[in-house]
Amino acid sequence: MTATSLPAAAPLFPSATSTASAPSSTAPVRAQLEPWTVPAPRYRTMGTALGDSVFLLGGLDVSGVSSSDVYRVQPSTGSVTLAGRLATPTHGAAAVTLGQQVLVFGGADVSPDNLVQAFDPATGTTTVIGHMPGPRADLVGAAVGNEVVLLAGFNGSPFLSNVWTPPDGKSFSVAGQIATVERYPAIASVGSKIYLFGGLVAGGEYNGTFSTTVQSFDVATRQAHVVAQLPAPLAHARAAVLDGQVLVFGGWTPAGPTSAILRFDPTTGTLSQAGTLPGPVADEAIGTVGNAVYLASGLASSTGGTLRPLVQVATLSLVSTP
Repeated sequence: MTATSLPAAAPLFPSATSTASAPSSTAPVRAQLEPWTVPAPRYRTMGTALGDSVFLLGGLDVSGVSSSDVYRVQPSTGSVTLAGRLATPTHGAAAVTLGQQVLVFGGADVSPDNLVQAFDPATGTTTVIGHMPGPRADLVGAAVGNEVVLLAGFNGSPFLSNVWTPPDGKSFSVAGQIATVERYPAIASVGSKIYLFGGLVAGGEYNGTFSTTVQSFDVATRQAHVVAQLPAPLAHARAAVLDGQVLVFGGWTPAGPTSAILRFDPTTGTLSQAGTLPGPVADEAIGTVGNAVYLASGLASSTGGTLRPLVQVATLSLVSTP
């Protein structure tokens, strides 16, 4: 994800810069590479934070083979260490922190599965604790209040609209339907609402039809709505909330990977330029620790369009202003 080794980003807004000016009500965003890296290139790796660490689970290696490795990124020490292994290799799953465990829902090794795996950072062990109602991969998940919410994805053929809520990670119920069926959206939650940004709606994973839709699902009312439109089709992006600001970053556009960082205002449904990543990247693993979002691994493209998994770790943070 270095600026020198990657091709220019496919911008969602013209003239993006690494630290963008922002309205007085919002803080500028800083994106920078860290000096530490993950031991091996990965993409479509699941990421989540627990305590002072970000955990990177599974993913695809340079040969497109699913991994069972779990790495711990500890920003306070700048270290990346092997923390354990999943019970079953997987990629494209949803990872959600619940209590002192990381739950990994579905994903795929060769084909989508229905496993619920619980990784315990204290012991480095993973146990299969349950099964989803059916196989599901390329989904996203979030913990909202006392609920885990799983959205989007597919089972190997049709895309799935059902929203599943397993409160304990094992007992599933259908909470509603998303407004637009898709794979690989970015996800962020604000209050009782979950927002999905873009996604793949048809065709190949990196050359198919991408969505411009921003949709919400209200966990309190179980209702879904399309609330905004992205400036360009996007999938395989990531999103996070920093100090109340919703940031959408990276991802794959029809022109290839992008380095754009967008700011989304849930109250108005508007999107604006917020900055750029150190380089274009998609399908990275993320987790928020303190006042920073950590991005690890991911996928870029080399000259000629060859897909290139990455080992870099980058940080997103808000710039303090007087």
